Amino acid sequence: MISYEEALKIVLNNCHPLPTRRVKLEEAYGLVLGEDIFSPGDVPPFDNSAMDGFAVRAEDISKATEENPAILEIIQDLKAGMYGEAEVVQGKAIKIMTGAPIPAGADTVVRKELTVLENGSVLVLKPVPKGTDIRRAGEDIKAGNLVLKKGQVIQEEEIGILATLGLGEVPVYPPLKVAVITTGDELLGITEKLVPGKIRDANSYTLQAQVKKAGAKPFLFPRVPDDKESILKALREGLKCDLIITSGGVSLGEYDFVKEALEDLGAKLHFWKVRQRPGNPMAFWSWDGKPVFGIPGNPATSIICFEEYVRPAIRKMMGFIHLFRPQLKVLMGEDYIKESRGRLQFLRVRLEKKDQIYAYLAGAQGSAILTSMAAADALALIPEEQDFLKRGEEVLVHLIHLPEDH
Repeated sequence: MISYEEALKIVLNNCHPLPTRRVKLEEAYGLVLGEDIFSPGDVPPFDNSAMDGFAVRAEDISKATEENPAILEIIQDLKAGMYGEAEVVQGKAIKIMTGAPIPAGADTVVRKELTVLENGSVLVLKPVPKGTDIRRAGEDIKAGNLVLKKGQVIQEEEIGILATLGLGEVPVYPPLKVAVITTGDELLGITEKLVPGKIRDANSYTLQAQVKKAGAKPFLFPRVPDDKESILKALREGLKCDLIITSGGVSLGEYDFVKEALEDLGAKLHFWKVRQRPGNPMAFWSWDGKPVFGIPGNPATSIICFEEYVRPAIRKMMGFIHLFRPQLKVLMGEDYIKESRGRLQFLRVRLEKKDQIYAYLAGAQGSAILTSMAAADALALIPEEQDFLKRGEEVLVHLIHLPEDH
């Protein structure tokens, strides 16, 4: 058996980003930029008005008061999207809408609310400083500037910037295609009637959801019975994807054929069994240049192994810079005696903010228990060498559910 740290290092050393490709901007949300983006031009591309009002020369209104307003003749009405050829000269003004280009000769915009209209002229009631309410060309982005960096996640704001730059296609790391293969004669579909000895298949659905949440595309395969030929067939089909997850069939049972099947297919086994609880029989292979995860079949174990190993691998292959969940050190809110000595233990915990942040067990910790998984905010990591945690003792936690998840 190897340690959790060794296993995670092996996984990440054998998972590499996919080649980048160009996609339409409307398909890029949530993906990672594959190249630095430099601006082809200024943003905004020209000086324009920040307000509805009047384009004027500041010197013409420098002495304006409500009692003695500056009176300027309106020579044009300039809307956004229009370009006016008229020039603002002494004693003249152009009515201008937000976003319209600043006309020649004007150096200031006077807001509408500081004016009164009268017989084709505008009465300006107070002076404003030169340059007021003018958005300068390039004040947001200068031509040639580095705007977005390779590895940056494309969110709403980045979409807006790319659209502003006129980039209809962008280079990205594509969504990872992930094969989800569950094995087990005991499994039933979720709508099938329960009969003695059978259980409903939760792992297909939880793993599919976890893959989606990690930003990848799951491909859910029909449940595979515990026979070697069926498993071989499913694995060969799974090779069409970029990464394969198998659930179940990696322990020491007489009908656990996943490990044997991958050996027959020529996959390279990097490790089998990790000094951890739950998830001790977890395995990891490389096959035809693609990572294959063998996750134990117990539902809570499946979720935890995905969180700790598969999710970082997916994110690395999709070009993300930040691979891991946020982590922090908190205080244990209760005493806890470790169930398995000499192994790292993942505890499902809920967090409470008091004078400090405390971790409490989210419920029973059995490998098949999903309710404590749903109630957990985090996984607390109890080191291999530590057998007992006292109330108030510091413990490291991985935040698996952020506030927006609930």
